[in-house]
Amino acid sequence: MKRLKNCFLIVFAFACQVSTFAAKSMSSYTMQKYQDFTECRVQASKSSDYKAILKKYSDFEEEVQAQLPSRAIDLEQEKLFWESCVHLAKFEYVFNVSSDIKQERLLMKDQMNRNEKYISAHKKKDGVAPLFYMITADTTSCYMSFSVASSMFHGMRVKKLYQTAVEEGTNMWAANLGLAQWMYYAPGIFGGGVKKAEKYFLDAIKASQTDYEKFYTYSYYAQFLFESGKKEECSGYMKMAEAICPGSNYIARLKKLNAAGIGLFKYNRDHSGVDNNTDPDAKDL
Repeated sequence: MKRLKNCFLIVFAFACQVSTFAAKSMSSYTMQKYQDFTECRVQASKSSDYKAILKKYSDFEEEVQAQLPSRAIDLEQEKLFWESCVHLAKFEYVFNVSSDIKQERLLMKDQMNRNEKYISAHKKKDGVAPLFYMITADTTSCYMSFSVASSMFHGMRVKKLYQTAVEEGTNMWAANLGLAQWMYYAPGIFGGGVKKAEKYFLDAIKASQTDYEKFYTYSYYAQFLFESGKKEECSGYMKMAEAICPGSNYIARLKKLNAAGIGLFKYNRDHSGVDNNTDPDAKDL
């Protein structure tokens, strides 16, 4: 029952890659700057200055948003994409330093609704980028993960968004990573399962192209291995991730959790505080 109550939490998984398919719907500028943002987030994990990290994310978004009017192919989609990316980066960080994230969760709800409105308006008319499907899945996942009712209501939609991103894009390492976590948390009755999860974790590793993409796929797969009882294999992948970004507080936190016998996914389940972080006025799914 606990597995059912706490399923679907996917934090840090939104770090997404640039696919060649997405170039049909998003500008080369957005795709290149997103690679830069992925690097920015990995490097930021070396810092322990809460305000400085959040400001760095905000400054990055401000720089990109200022250029979009002249460089975007689809201004509305790209603006929403960047808003989602930065809100998610901040959400992930606050999730790990605060027990009260009600307001951040409501921001995810607003972003989810605006993203879905865009998808509904464009999916049959002029298309939606695979990256946008993926970032919407990440946004929805973060919103729903703190409420049992929301998880049940939005869970299958998240799965569909990730699957669409994987099927329509190329080298979709982050969508595979998100789908892997969905499979891990979801009970078998809903189509989840550990074996299915491992397949998508491995697909994410195969699809990762840059060191910063591999930083995420290695560390997440390492935690999957830890919770599967394969601690030596976990250690090997953790070392590969740490070699990409020595001094990362994120890696240090994972190692500390593992030393205490806790894996990342168990931590996320327990730390989510299901329904405790749900605003009473926001229980409308």
